[in-house]
Amino acid sequence: MIRIFNWFRRESLERGLDRELQYHFDRRVADLLASGIPEAEARRRVASEIGLVHVREEVRDVWLARWLRDFLYDLRFSARSFLRNPGFTATTLLSLALGIGATTAIYSLVDQVILHALPVREPERLVLVDWNADDLVTGGTIGSSNQMPYSICRDLQ
Repeated sequence: MIRIFNWFRRESLERGLDRELQYHFDRRVADLLASGIPEAEARRRVASEIGLVHVREEVRDVWLARWLRDFLYDLRFSARSFLRNPGFTATTLLSLALGIGATTAIYSLVDQVILHALPVREPERLVLVDWNADDLVTGGTIGSSNQMPYSICRDLQ
């Protein structure tokens, strides 16, 4: 949690790090100057010894969650890329929408048919009564193709 909090105060942390690194740099240069090395050479040696860029990166990795920083950079890069290519963006979003919609529909179907039992006491005793009204029609209509009229339902009961 501290690493995420550090993300919001990183400018203050950066200033403190720069001051501390500058202090160590100056102290080491002063030590080399005291030993008789010229100032330009002393600064060059200290810069290569300390490796300021490498030290800064290591400290930032401790302060901040590197994955969060990389994720945010990737997100910004993706947003810029999508804004640059609106056709690709539309195709990508449509593909995602279709994929998510299809997955949701299939899962809902599997959930209802396979994973959930029927809300009756003895589901294994259920039967399907199928009929075709066209076979029974003699002049009038009893029902449309698969809709059974109440009178037949009552007789079957």
